[in-house]
Amino acid sequence: MTYRFLLGLLLVLNTPAHAQVEHIFRSWKTDTSPGVAVAVLYRGQVEHHEGYGMANLEHAIPITSTSVFDIASVSKQFCAFAIALLADEGKFNLDDDVRNYLPELPNFGEVITIRHLIYHTSGLRDWPGMLALSGRTMEDVISMHEILHLVKYQKALNFIPGTQYSYSNTGYNLLAVLIERVSGQSFQSFMNDHIFAPLGMTQTHFQDDHTEIVPGRVISYTGQSGELRRVGNGLMALGSSSLHTTTEDLLKWVQNFDEKKLGSTTVHSMMNTQGKLSDGATISYGFGLIHGTHRGLKTISHSGEWAGFRTTILRFPDHQFAVIILGNHSSLRTLFLAERVAQHYLEAFMDSPPADIPTSEFLPSEYEGIYDFGKSQILRLTAEKTSLLVHLPPTMSVPAQLVGLDSLIAPALNLTLTFSRNTHGKVTRAFTKKLEAVRSQAPQMTDLFRLEGCYENDELDASYLIHVQNNLLMATGPRGREFSLNQVTDMTFISNVWYAPVIRFFISPDTQTITHLTMNSTRNHEVIFKKGC
Repeated sequence: MTYRFLLGLLLVLNTPAHAQVEHIFRSWKTDTSPGVAVAVLYRGQVEHHEGYGMANLEHAIPITSTSVFDIASVSKQFCAFAIALLADEGKFNLDDDVRNYLPELPNFGEVITIRHLIYHTSGLRDWPGMLALSGRTMEDVISMHEILHLVKYQKALNFIPGTQYSYSNTGYNLLAVLIERVSGQSFQSFMNDHIFAPLGMTQTHFQDDHTEIVPGRVISYTGQSGELRRVGNGLMALGSSSLHTTTEDLLKWVQNFDEKKLGSTTVHSMMNTQGKLSDGATISYGFGLIHGTHRGLKTISHSGEWAGFRTTILRFPDHQFAVIILGNHSSLRTLFLAERVAQHYLEAFMDSPPADIPTSEFLPSEYEGIYDFGKSQILRLTAEKTSLLVHLPPTMSVPAQLVGLDSLIAPALNLTLTFSRNTHGKVTRAFTKKLEAVRSQAPQMTDLFRLEGCYENDELDASYLIHVQNNLLMATGPRGREFSLNQVTDMTFISNVWYAPVIRFFISPDTQTITHLTMNSTRNHEVIFKKGC
């Protein structure tokens, strides 16, 4: 053992971490608000396991270690583990064409492998945004049948499989179907027989019936005009989401990563392997797990957000340390909270926080403007005193930090921007890791009436009416949902809806008439709506 490790361990053993963790969650320790269940595991010992706030406000039921939460996308690691078990048994090869097992999946002209689905490199569009474009809301009842029906009629991919990373719930839903086809069991039965039961996770199951009675079920909430409101949850997205469980059960799951009682060495090796793109670049995503660092320490984590639930499992594998936070209010930043908890136990092993970089030569106004990277990638930079804000459609605004002249980072977006200047020293372009944008000039004001019309997408069986109202371009879609479009470049507009933040219009070079528009989001690129319904 190193001297630093021994010193750190001594400090940990003499630190009242429990009291410090209590302090973090003190504002949620009330019988008038939602809250969180928190569990801390350190070298095989449960160091902290408490509930704060209410699981159900209407019936005054507090959150405890046995409260059953929907853990949203944290579910993915369980589906990935099942895939690793079956691959280890030789049931398939990760590089097999998915259509060998799911022939109903459209032939996009490119091979999508099981590995692509695991690592979110398939190019498949993400169903939440696609369903929202078709008029569905996320509080509707959404079944696996509906999700798979949507996939069956997809017309295009976001990109060639293997060339990019783009988070896609759709891929994990297909993995759940693959598990059923290969194992001959229902997905729920397979998960219970091969994972939950062996680990003693008796309060854990994937929801496939939104009307079922679940003892201990937690209700989720959001804030609306300063008032708490319940959030409906009728999602049954097996594989990607919809796992209902407790901190008590999740401690058993997390402990297995260290003890390896379930799963062979090969299975655990797969679970710890990060993905690679076809050009050899390594991505942070693994088998339902995200690899990263926090203040110099290696982390493996995943978070989830759905219907007011906010969840995180954060592990520091080199220290056999894990934090589990399950919350039932949409404002909770569970990963941030988990990092704060970890710092009270592992501070002695962590690097010091980064020092501020002098900004004497930094003129924020030099970088202000709109940078269009194509598809859904539009960034607007605005100066605020001696710093910059990065605005990402539809509504996100986060601070940027100087890391060198003409180099900025926005940690909240995991984004690094570098800039180039022309011969006159003016900033003209911006670069991310793989994308380049020309700094946009003020747009020519388009004749908005020229853009009016009905635009239709037969993939979604949905149409949008684009019309001018009070000198503003408006879009009215399925169910009468309406939103405004604000011009940022000549034929590009942004909106305030999450499922279509960037909308681009296209003109025929021959007739100079509008032919179609595309709706774009981070996970769904260039969804085409043709003019004329």
